[in-house]
Amino acid sequence: MYDLLQPLIHKAAVHDIAVNVARTGLSIGSEAELHQLPDGRIGVFARLNRRFLGFIPRQITVLVGALGPKASALIAPAVERNELLRVRIVGLTPEHLTAPGYGPEVHVSVWGDPRHVSVWAQDGSVTTPPPLKSEGPVI
Repeated sequence: MYDLLQPLIHKAAVHDIAVNVARTGLSIGSEAELHQLPDGRIGVFARLNRRFLGFIPRQITVLVGALGPKASALIAPAVERNELLRVRIVGLTPEHLTAPGYGPEVHVSVWGDPRHVSVWAQDGSVTTPPPLKSEGPVI
């Protein structure tokens, strides 16, 4: 049975941008992936079209940046369990359109099953959900 995906994060900023946003070819609606980085943060990866030797098309996966601490804490349990997450670019500001003193901006939205992510309490603490029980066969 398929679960319906619901918005978990409507718009989260990507920090420590590691690419030149203007040259990547990313656009609003581009697909992205979330993977855990060696330092424990959640990295945002995108598949980019590149040409080998100038004319052979190929796709490569590059690190765009990392999610902030609150978004990482919220999504980390789902990323660790390899849950189905739909990640899309929802905001872009390339280098040539930013004001002096500001850098490029990338924002993503994350959709998934809300039963599989952490929950923020009013006091700022984070609780992770217990493991899911088998609900039995679906008829």
